[in-house]
Amino acid sequence: MKAIVVTDQTAGTAGVKLVERPQPQAAINDVVVQIYASGFTGDELSWPSNWTDRVGRDRTPSIPGHELAGVVTALGYGTTGLSIGQRVFGLTDWYRDGTLAEYVAVEARNLTPLPSDVDFTVGAALVMPGLTAWQGLFEHGRLQAGQSVLVHGAAGVVGSMASQLAREAGAYVIGSGRAGGRQTALDFGAQEFVDLDNDALEDVGEGRSGFRCHRQRHREAVCGPDSRRRNAGDHHRPDRCAARWGPDY
Repeated sequence: MKAIVVTDQTAGTAGVKLVERPQPQAAINDVVVQIYASGFTGDELSWPSNWTDRVGRDRTPSIPGHELAGVVTALGYGTTGLSIGQRVFGLTDWYRDGTLAEYVAVEARNLTPLPSDVDFTVGAALVMPGLTAWQGLFEHGRLQAGQSVLVHGAAGVVGSMASQLAREAGAYVIGSGRAGGRQTALDFGAQEFVDLDNDALEDVGEGRSGFRCHRQRHREAVCGPDSRRRNAGDHHRPDRCAARWGPDY
């Protein structure tokens, strides 16, 4: 099969090569997926898992990429829940060969069926932003119906996903971003918008006990109680916050 591999960490994207590699075989609880679309994150080649295994041994040449959508072509021993010919999407393990190839072996538990009305490209693009938004809102932020949430970068990839998930969960969504992203943020579900070029973010307000943003590395921040208290003005007061780490894109 054709695959993109990396061998030199210092070379960055200039060091990627298109080569022929053996088609992967399905291990226990694996499936093999023929890849129709895959995703690649801009800083992915800086991640240690591309270069070493879990005990620090060199594992190059390795195949980068983790997001995928495709069709199951083989099942490993003991694999359940998926079938040959089924459309799927999901994430590969960080320490195994990835998705910039024609086929990939991946644990079945890391995949889920892709609905027939969702394009493969859309499915592959959804995985990591969707997971990031979900974790920020529900695992870290513990968002519940009836609460309000402040979504930073609401016109961006993760922010727009967070807005949709929060609205679906019954939350009141306040988006923030640059002026040019206002309509996009509103289209994706924000019910209010804070223009960071002209509005004071701190005036969005605090919950009854205040709120504080705890920035985390993986492109999200979640807000909880006990922060500095400021006048909330006329804005709806957020109980939770889900923030994009980095610029809108």
